[in-house]
Amino acid sequence: MTWRTVANRDWRLTVDARSAKALLGLVVLGVLVAGYIYPVVTPGPHTTSQFPEFVEGILTTLVPFVGVLLGYNAVVSDRESGAIRLSLSLPQSRSDVVLGTYASRTGLLAATLAGSLAAAGALVVYPFGELQLGRFLVFVALTVAYGAVWSGLGIAVSLAVATKRRALVVGFVFLFLFVVVWDALEAAALLGLSAAGIVDGELPGLAELVFGLEPGRAFGRATAGLVDPTRSVEGAWYLGGWVALAVLALWVVGPIGLAYARFARRDLS
Repeated sequence: MTWRTVANRDWRLTVDARSAKALLGLVVLGVLVAGYIYPVVTPGPHTTSQFPEFVEGILTTLVPFVGVLLGYNAVVSDRESGAIRLSLSLPQSRSDVVLGTYASRTGLLAATLAGSLAAAGALVVYPFGELQLGRFLVFVALTVAYGAVWSGLGIAVSLAVATKRRALVVGFVFLFLFVVVWDALEAAALLGLSAAGIVDGELPGLAELVFGLEPGRAFGRATAGLVDPTRSVEGAWYLGGWVALAVLALWVVGPIGLAYARFARRDLS
């Protein structure tokens, strides 16, 4: 038995869950509505390369919530019930459990994002829009990576704590920090440094780098720098599209790797 068996079983259970259907349906609805109204409410020309700027706000709001809620109970629910001890008594390791669960939950969100963006792209193109296939495929890949960041954070939380309640609380702390108050924290930092006479209207480079590490901002800068030819990323080189892509990649592998290192050493009794 390998991680593929774990992934297949978890995929079937997750797809059958009503809550997962509702969450993924919310993503589909948001993306399709954006694809439908984009040619209606914006001036032309309408292209699949400029559509990302329109849908970015919806994605950076919906995907974090759906990713965390999909992943936060992935492992901890079995641990809380004791089912994980039975699972690990079979010929499968902890790494099989983590890899299979991660592949299942992230794959489910990735398939939903890719499918809904493909349908939204068709709505943008038909009847008067322009398909720029290569750039649109890059955007779909970046969005899938962004989804992997948040499903990975949810699963990482599930690995790191011992109860579903703690996992939910920690997951919402991440959401509150990165999705709700991050911009306000940056504004407060700028206001404080300006009031102290340290800066004059702009944050220093190190602070810009730190605030730019937030996953949604990395996703936005990567999209602006690598997908839309009409947009540009302002600021120093470390705020550019390729660096943002590297930051996004670190968010994909970093939290789940650190959480697995903790999970692998813990007593699950």
